[in-house]
Amino acid sequence: MGRRVCVVGVGLADGPRTPDMSPRMLEAQAFRRALDDCGLAKADVEGLAAAGQTGMYEVQLAEYLGLAPRWLDSTSCGGSSFEFHLAHAYRAIEAGDVDTVAVVYGSTQLSRAGRSLGTGQRVRASGPWAYEAPTGITLVGSYAMAARRHMHEYGTTPEQLAGIAVQIREHAGRNPNAMYREPITVDDVLSSKLVADPLHKLDCCVISDGGAPSSSPPRIGPATSPTAPSTSGARPGP
Repeated sequence: MGRRVCVVGVGLADGPRTPDMSPRMLEAQAFRRALDDCGLAKADVEGLAAAGQTGMYEVQLAEYLGLAPRWLDSTSCGGSSFEFHLAHAYRAIEAGDVDTVAVVYGSTQLSRAGRSLGTGQRVRASGPWAYEAPTGITLVGSYAMAARRHMHEYGTTPEQLAGIAVQIREHAGRNPNAMYREPITVDDVLSSKLVADPLHKLDCCVISDGGAPSSSPPRIGPATSPTAPSTSGARPGP
């Protein structure tokens, strides 16, 4: 039987707009706040998981944070990268490879490019994207195609998709730093502006600056302080 794994520290960087900070500065700020939250020292962190836009990003971040980790994860699959990071860290800790892993993320997307990421940003096309970019498809458009295929395969309804946004907004209502905290309903989502069929404005992810790490050491036997058991990943944010 593997060791019990818990998330014991969480930190949020400043936001939602931080024009004078870089993503790494936000990561460092959130990392320090997570350590303060759980009482760990930087030297206690044996593993680091992070995803960025440059090669060997997690190695560069480790150097920036002053860490010498013996376990690294740089899985990069968009916004879900950090769910994978938490799952991988869970398994590494459970197996005894490391005792403590920091999962770290930082972004200045709002200050750097506004909301153009979803509907207006143009990037240099390479690989398969070179065949899609000329059509004018956007990031939201790509997700809309995936959503439409899910509807076709599984009978998913717009109401069910809207329920995800309603739940996320409910979580945001508990976060004093969230950009939007007012409750919304399924009808609110479905009556908001259609961005890319079948996705409406309130279906779409909020673009913001900020950073958030979590620290996951093992706890063997009864926990001595309030902890959250970790069995799968969850992306932090509003």
